[in-house]
Amino acid sequence: MLFVSLSELILYICFSILFGSLILFMVPEDKKPPIYIPKKILYFAAILIPVAAFMPVFQTANILAADRDLGFILKNVVLTFEIGKAWLFVVFVSIILICVLLAKNLITKKHLMMWALVLTLLMLFGYTTSSHAATITDGKGFIFHTLHFLAVTIWIGILFVVSWFSKTKDNWLTFLKWFTPVALICLAITIVAGYFTMEIDINSYDDPNASIFQEYQNSLIVNYGQALVLKHIFIISLVVFAFLNGVLFRRKNNQELFNPFKWARLESVYALIVFGITAFMGQSWPPHQIYSLIKTEGASPLFNALYDGDIIDTIQNADSTGIFNVTMSFEFESYLLFGLGLLFMLLTIFGAVRKRSVYVSTFSSLLMIISLYFGIITGIQ
Repeated sequence: MLFVSLSELILYICFSILFGSLILFMVPEDKKPPIYIPKKILYFAAILIPVAAFMPVFQTANILAADRDLGFILKNVVLTFEIGKAWLFVVFVSIILICVLLAKNLITKKHLMMWALVLTLLMLFGYTTSSHAATITDGKGFIFHTLHFLAVTIWIGILFVVSWFSKTKDNWLTFLKWFTPVALICLAITIVAGYFTMEIDINSYDDPNASIFQEYQNSLIVNYGQALVLKHIFIISLVVFAFLNGVLFRRKNNQELFNPFKWARLESVYALIVFGITAFMGQSWPPHQIYSLIKTEGASPLFNALYDGDIIDTIQNADSTGIFNVTMSFEFESYLLFGLGLLFMLLTIFGAVRKRSVYVSTFSSLLMIISLYFGIITGIQ
């Protein structure tokens, strides 16, 4: 499971590098910092996408094979399962993309750059057609998951490439003038599409009338829900650093000693953490049937380590399926932790704006994440 999660993380990074690089190649030189992206990185990303996308295919075949011929089962999965056919499509498009990337003067030929972008987009479509949300709905899940994934990879891809491959901070303010609204649009699409994707992924089969808030609460006792709440809290930190980089640091750009890249890199690191959590969620059982999931897989180890209530024992000792709802009741301890979370958020901003210390801001933001997480966990009944 962890190996496949790692392959998905690699997949997200490769898509981000491709989208970020190809978009920045098309931006005029005076509207971005001087950037040098070795073409071999683009080749490597294009090659790694089908390799990483193969891991879930192999995992599916390995589970189905049991003691039977793995090669025969793998062939059937590739040729007849949606996940296998989607992978074949990704491989086909990847080969064409590599041929385009190998073309001479790629950067100066805008039509080739546009083709490379279209091919990368087609690979993304191929990947999202086999996502969980896409396979259990009649098209709605594919649309929302694709929009969510595309918006994130464009936003983080541009940020990642600029922060790690820029040679100087020349034109940084000019870059922010167009990137900030692009990032805001991507963030809005990410939130809206992510909400509807989440609605599909955590939809309760045990209680069709449950609200999404109740389904979210119920999911907290399994791995998927634990990863989901951590992802949302880390996104708060990501947005805080995006606010610092896109708004509060604009006036500091003219200061000779100010280095915007170390802050942009910190933002990109938080984005990678969110990618990693998302990859783990992709390999966790969705909380559609909490009763059956707890019976067969048990609760999340992290949840078991922190929770001292009896809801898990109640579910595991129940004789028949029923509706088991997790309730939230925030008391003084939870509100104190939420208050600490807010305080650490302010310290994160203060450390960045006043102290200009990456270490202070990073430490404060991590304490914010811990405080908010424990505030939520202590409210579970």
